Amino acid sequence: MSYKHGVYGSIEPSTDTLPPSGVGTLPVYIGTAPIQRLANPAGAVNVPLVLNNYDDAVAKIGYSDDWSTFTLSEAVYAHFKNRIQPIGPIIVINVMDPTVHSTVETEDVAIVNGVGYLTGQAVLSTIEIIGKVQGTDYKAEYLADGRVKLTALPTMTLVNPTPTTYNKMDITKVLPADVIGGNLDGVRSGISTIDLIYQTLNQIPTLLAAPGWSQTKEIKEALITKSQKINGHWDAVVLADLDVGATSTTIAEAITWKETNGYTDIPLKVGWPKVSMAGRTFWSSTIMGVRMQQTDFANDNVPFESPSNKRVDVTATVLGDGSVIAFDELQANELNTKGITTFNFRDGIWVLWGPHNANFAYGVETDPENMFDASIRMLRYLTNSFQRRYGADVDGPLNRSKVDTILNDSGVWLSGLIADGKLLAGAISFNETSNPTSSIVEGDFIFDILTTTTPVAKSLTFRICYTTAGITALFGGESE
Repeated sequence: MSYKHGVYGSIEPSTDTLPPSGVGTLPVYIGTAPIQRLANPAGAVNVPLVLNNYDDAVAKIGYSDDWSTFTLSEAVYAHFKNRIQPIGPIIVINVMDPTVHSTVETEDVAIVNGVGYLTGQAVLSTIEIIGKVQGTDYKAEYLADGRVKLTALPTMTLVNPTPTTYNKMDITKVLPADVIGGNLDGVRSGISTIDLIYQTLNQIPTLLAAPGWSQTKEIKEALITKSQKINGHWDAVVLADLDVGATSTTIAEAITWKETNGYTDIPLKVGWPKVSMAGRTFWSSTIMGVRMQQTDFANDNVPFESPSNKRVDVTATVLGDGSVIAFDELQANELNTKGITTFNFRDGIWVLWGPHNANFAYGVETDPENMFDASIRMLRYLTNSFQRRYGADVDGPLNRSKVDTILNDSGVWLSGLIADGKLLAGAISFNETSNPTSSIVEGDFIFDILTTTTPVAKSLTFRICYTTAGITALFGGESE
């Protein structure tokens, strides 16, 4: 280092990880969050919240590196801290309620110079010291490392040790029923809270996931049920995980587990196993959600392209206990033949690997529209888009001019998708056979759309054949 004498300044690279603006696909994650760190945790229980970036997430639901307890923190990190492209916003629904999912703890806190630390996941508002008042005699605050710092306020003292009681978050009290939730007298909880997203956030939920929970069949089934006609309108796709425990430690066992437990739905994309990066492990569904959002954003938020064979920020495939399970592309393809998405190392990078949804099984007849994940999502994108584009026309007069306006407007939009390669074909019509007089007098009208989604290039084969024709190039050109 050179000798310095004076005052110097330098401009350093930014450490901010801000997602781009204009993202249209918003994954919805249901799980548990460290809201005990918030001043008002009640405002973050069973409500859909939009998280725009990492700092926004910390402010609204807290953050913890204990992902096995606080599953939503995994989604926050994967979206906003990945090294490929931080991407958001995302929508989260926390089901962990400090008033229900906690236990009372007592701890003798060592106090040095008026400062002490709690190591448990304490709910800030429940911390009590006998004979002291929080905010008057002392303050309690969470530190970045997860500890709670107790500090005596000016002119006040804390004895050493200080007996302290508080409510500690208890993940063992969170049951699948809490994640599934319901609608009790108009009060929604768990997965049922998805119904509130459009009304409260003006967003259409199109990707649903519950990392750390979706390997439980009942939760997967609840997600599948909810994904179909949300609010009577919106169609979504579910991202789920297969078991990575003792019953699914091999590819063959994972395939058997998938079939045995009925993870074979059309609007379901399943992943196996987990993955790791820099000592952190992620559920496949989380990485799929990140990669889908990144891919859609690159395509003007139109989900016509599969996330398969796109780079993901991982370094290894692992099982539930963190042990590495290594396999090559041939073995990864075994999973793909059964509709399981996995991960593959290619050309120095890791990529998501598998263009199918869970309904796919190689050798079994599959409807062409349900062959690939991109086609399944694209058809749902079309149904959602038409409903949103023409919602304002409901209860208005439908005369010939209005019919032509809808046909022309929709035709231009479909033609644009075709021109961009996002559809191969698309046409809209208003047919007399689909609109009998009995329906028209009831005010019910049908527009028919025929479309062909852009196929996925699942394999490319280059056929090379040897020929002796080139030998003639050895002859000729001799000097006389």
